[in-house]
Amino acid sequence: MVLDIGGTWFRSGVRNADGSLSDVTRVPAVNYLNHPGLSQAQLRQRLVDYVLGEAHRLGGGSANAPLPVGISVGAAVNGHTGVILGSGPLWGPGSESFDLTEALSEARDDVQWSVVNDVTALAAYFASRPAYRHAKKISVFTISTGIACRTIDVANRRVPLHPQLGVQGEIGHIPIDFHAAGRVLDLQCDCGGPSHLNAYCSGRGIPRVMAGLASALERPQWLDPALLQDPSLWAALLLKDLAASDPAATELLHSVVKPVAQSIVSLLTVDPEVTRIVVTGGVSQSLGRAYQDAVHHALEKLGMYMITDADPQYFRTTVEFAGVDDSAGLLGAALAADQLNASKPSTRPSVGLLLSHRARRMDEHQSVTYDTVLTSGGAAKALVRSLDSLGAVRPVVLADAAVSEIYGPELVVELEAAGLRPLLRTVPSGESAKNWKALELILQTLESAEVSRRLHPVVALGGGAALDAVGLAAGLYRRGVPYVRVPTSLVGLIDAGVGAKVAVNEFGHKNRLGLFYPPVDTILDVSFLRTLPHRFMVSGTAEAIKISVVADETLFDLLECDSQRLSDPAFYQTDRGIEAVARAADAMMSSLSGNLWERGLDRAVDFGHGVSSLIEMSGPSVTHGEAVAIDMALTLEVGRDRGITPPDVVDRVIRLIKAVGLPVHRASVTADQLFESLGETAAHRGGSQRFPLIREVGQAPVFVSDVERDELGEAWSRLSGHGE
Repeated sequence: MVLDIGGTWFRSGVRNADGSLSDVTRVPAVNYLNHPGLSQAQLRQRLVDYVLGEAHRLGGGSANAPLPVGISVGAAVNGHTGVILGSGPLWGPGSESFDLTEALSEARDDVQWSVVNDVTALAAYFASRPAYRHAKKISVFTISTGIACRTIDVANRRVPLHPQLGVQGEIGHIPIDFHAAGRVLDLQCDCGGPSHLNAYCSGRGIPRVMAGLASALERPQWLDPALLQDPSLWAALLLKDLAASDPAATELLHSVVKPVAQSIVSLLTVDPEVTRIVVTGGVSQSLGRAYQDAVHHALEKLGMYMITDADPQYFRTTVEFAGVDDSAGLLGAALAADQLNASKPSTRPSVGLLLSHRARRMDEHQSVTYDTVLTSGGAAKALVRSLDSLGAVRPVVLADAAVSEIYGPELVVELEAAGLRPLLRTVPSGESAKNWKALELILQTLESAEVSRRLHPVVALGGGAALDAVGLAAGLYRRGVPYVRVPTSLVGLIDAGVGAKVAVNEFGHKNRLGLFYPPVDTILDVSFLRTLPHRFMVSGTAEAIKISVVADETLFDLLECDSQRLSDPAFYQTDRGIEAVARAADAMMSSLSGNLWERGLDRAVDFGHGVSSLIEMSGPSVTHGEAVAIDMALTLEVGRDRGITPPDVVDRVIRLIKAVGLPVHRASVTADQLFESLGETAAHRGGSQRFPLIREVGQAPVFVSDVERDELGEAWSRLSGHGE
């Protein structure tokens, strides 16, 4: 169950197992303005009664396992404890702290209550959206009954908080000097504080400013007391004046957005990791384009030292406006509760619970951190640094047979020069490395080398297949020994080397046996490409094209411009070649970040991987990249037929695939086989096809699960005309 307690509306609903909402209701908020005759204590009790009433109405579950409840509140909330520190919009000036969680628990101790600030909930909501998946951090500004912001780390969905009070971004309560139309206005915030940002620029502050400037700007209609009670009235009046190009309305609007713009500039100045600002809330939604243009105008007038000189469009690309409906706050409350509950240590008595109920839940979470380093000829030095950080004594270098003689001895010499005692061993290369027999040989190698759990880390040196097999062996041996990846193929540099999945083929299926087992570090050295056979250079470009289509339009433009050079190892010694690898690897890591264990099954990186395993396993003459290229072409054609992928996008991507020398069809594979393979893929994706269809280059795909055999057949037939 989820609730969103705002200063204007109280909302409630149920988040279902599939992430959808049901039983959503909205009622007017019980606040000090709507109920002036009630004391703060009475207003708080009304809130408790409302929450308990909704819990009774929506409770669901069983008597022993009622639904947990996530609540977002338009108030300053201690994010560590859930205590409401104060809420002017709800309870007026001088509001005192209130432990809502405790009050609810006293009435219903069988329910798991989670209370967070409403902007924290919105930050969690936006951080979960595909559009922000590649951002390091985003900040959400709400301009509504009150004003606040939250900065959230997108990858781990963490909102940094004050260590004691558990707050962040309470910008609405920063005192400001406000003047407009030649007048200085001293207004009081809902909380009782003088000249707070809320008092001028929020949904309750703007009509007060209108009243304060009414005489100076000769607008007596702005004095109507009803404007203070109904936000829709002042917004409609102001919009009408703005539409008429009324200079008084324009001056007022610019005066109330300037302090907001100053807050945005300050935040971006001190935290360069914030790459997107999302402005939302009732004020920005009610005033629409007029408000947005005014904020951008104020930002551009203020500027940012050096940054806006170098990039005049910086604010236009960084600060955006998003409308939200009732679902955003409710879904955000659920997501924030998920995060909050995951971080709480279990308070259940271990022995008592086992004795009384014969059950106990273990709740343990492990953070994962690994670095990826890009270099040209510096692999040995980077590897020494990584091994030193592990306290390595005798690293075991497992090099695939294709590169062992070329690079293995030289690498060993450099490690020995650094004081290490490496042991070099050769493992199978290519797809011959990805089977149970090869895996067993690698495990026997680790056993004969007497690898310990910490002192003898494994170095996986080779192509993507060898990295997969060695990584799986490292994950299995002694329940996991640390390993470092050093990919030597293009697909390893931009795809296989930077993720967390390791696997071998078995039972006639691609990657049937595997683990999620991330490396300690990954070292990407483009100089290894100089000995990579031409066909595998071409094959590796498929993964670069894939990630560019779903995540990085600039990379796609680069690949398109240099399509004739992508299979030349010398290209990757140039700045543009290094940029291509860097962008591809970074886009891949950004796409995986926050979903490394694939708890979310709608994955943009699955583009080109719906039926590619069938194509790749259809014969020894098909490389992984070739299979991915064919899969991408098929997916694009299905998207064309459905009207989701624009024809020019389909033609552009297929043209690039063919330009680099990759195929788009394989005659030996039938449409029936493809459809059967898609069913196998669905079994791997929670029972749904989750087939990613492209909308535009560089944008996250839309996922569908109703692809039919006939439409696959029609798309496949068209591709046959392109040849293999």
